[in-house]
Amino acid sequence: VRFTASGSTFASCQTLVWTAPMCVTQGRECQLEERQNRIRGLDAPWRGVNLGGWLLLEPGTAKAMFEHHTQDGQTATCEWDLAQTLRRKGIEGELINHRETFITKRDFQRIQTYGLNAVRLPVGYWIVLGPAAGEPYVGPALEYIDRAVSWAEECGLQVLLDLHGCPGGESGDAPCGRHQRPVGTWQWSNWRFDETMKALEVLARRYCTSKAVTGIQVCNEPSHTVPARSLCTFYDKAVDVIRGAGMGASHVAVVLPLFQRPAEEIMMEWKEVGGCRHQNICFDLHYYHCFENEWNGKTFAQQLRSVEEHKEELQQFPAVVGEWSLALGLAARHRCLLDQEARTMF
Repeated sequence: VRFTASGSTFASCQTLVWTAPMCVTQGRECQLEERQNRIRGLDAPWRGVNLGGWLLLEPGTAKAMFEHHTQDGQTATCEWDLAQTLRRKGIEGELINHRETFITKRDFQRIQTYGLNAVRLPVGYWIVLGPAAGEPYVGPALEYIDRAVSWAEECGLQVLLDLHGCPGGESGDAPCGRHQRPVGTWQWSNWRFDETMKALEVLARRYCTSKAVTGIQVCNEPSHTVPARSLCTFYDKAVDVIRGAGMGASHVAVVLPLFQRPAEEIMMEWKEVGGCRHQNICFDLHYYHCFENEWNGKTFAQQLRSVEEHKEELQQFPAVVGEWSLALGLAARHRCLLDQEARTMF
């Protein structure tokens, strides 16, 4: 779950200065499941950090890579553009070196010593399947997921595998690997659902016997332009694929993003497509208080009221807060306080 602080998306786990706790809440609808989980003896809810910028690169999480490898003085805005730059220069090996050094076993050990119990591992689909024809990504590279799972097992940490970038993209934004502009360049029909299912199946089958892997997320931040019925139909089929590949409900939670949509809309569609037949699923929520005009216009008091609204929302269904930040919008910053002081008060 991507755990962020200060409006940044987790810099380097090697410093851990940008990490923030993740948390899982269990809403009213899953009280029976909670009792069942106690009987099964499952581990405590996830509280951990995101390993961003490792197996899917964004400018915020892998800042040094993007700043060091520019094209005509321009900094790439996503891994797609960065990979194109590296290929033009004939130095794709720089990306391999990044993967070899950015996250190590030592990071897992430090995470464990801080009292956390989990990591979320965002990966692009090209890490799992390799890039499609004509795409600049470098892959496959499953050996790095293998290492992460092995290190987690050694350190007693849980792993949430996160298919952060799907074939074709679940949006036209950088978190899925390719930043496509102007708005409208990417269409939801570009998302290749069948290939996404294949990537999920490969992950589920490969890691279904690992005691460390206790969650798998089917995508990240799908565009609000994807029709709710189509999105929930994909979720329903994805859960079936994952369960059919060996990741049983007794050990692995399937995580479904609820992003930039009213929860009621997705809950209704989820029930309509028969999603309630599934066990051990939860919804991924991202709580940022610093982006877009809505948040920039809220006063400090209004920000706190929004937190109360989040609390009420989290009581309605099983959820993991995958991404959040203590950074605040412009209107909430007190003139007499430094940003760090404002975040501390918040």
